[in-house]
Amino acid sequence: MSVNGIGSNYCYMGAVANHVQEKVSETNAGRKVTQQPVNLSISDEGRNMLREMVNKFETDSDYVNAREMTIQNTNEVAWEHYTAMRGISSQTLKDGNYNVEDVMKSIMDTYEARYNEIVKEHENGDREVSYELTGKRSLTLEEDLAGLDEAFKMRLANLEGYITCQQTNKAFENPDSSWFFNRSNPQNEGKIQDRIQLFDTDYRDSAVSIMEQTREKFLAAFKSFGYKKGTAIGIFADILNEHTSFVANTQKLFK
Repeated sequence: MSVNGIGSNYCYMGAVANHVQEKVSETNAGRKVTQQPVNLSISDEGRNMLREMVNKFETDSDYVNAREMTIQNTNEVAWEHYTAMRGISSQTLKDGNYNVEDVMKSIMDTYEARYNEIVKEHENGDREVSYELTGKRSLTLEEDLAGLDEAFKMRLANLEGYITCQQTNKAFENPDSSWFFNRSNPQNEGKIQDRIQLFDTDYRDSAVSIMEQTREKFLAAFKSFGYKKGTAIGIFADILNEHTSFVANTQKLFK
């Protein structure tokens, strides 16, 4: 007898039944078992109860529609702002003749530019957007700016990656890289100490901290009466001057 409308969880129920059958077979191993046909009849009440149990199971199931999972884990607002910021930076840093401070300055400059664009687009209310996954929708100013903040974090991750690459290039700029493989040798401790310090995460952490401080001060300045475009770069320069050790390490990294 078949019961319709229950859903795909019969696969799960069938697996459980097979598991039980295997256990029964193990218990009866070595014994002759005579199987008798069983006529099964399920009442309407029983079918309804079975449907309710299966539906309850489905709400707690680990199965998630792939498209729904993609939508939930994709912030298309943040991605829009991230690609815009990255695109602008690629134009200002395209010649390759730049260092960490230039990258940081570019990120802050594009963040401020994007922030002003978002505020302007919301002067008359919500912004209408159309995304590939979530489709058409209206964005409030708060949602748009929250997406920009997420994009800013993504750009900081790019900054950390860039610094790591530069540190690695600097550490291995000499053709003789045997120092790295012999770094645990006490005889080489004094010779390689400077190179080991190049991998110190404090420098990367300082870069991120400077950027976060600049962003916070920019947001405060933006809300003030005397705000002018280009403020973020000035704030960045002031904060950078307070971190003399960071500036010195930057010069070592790019000399």
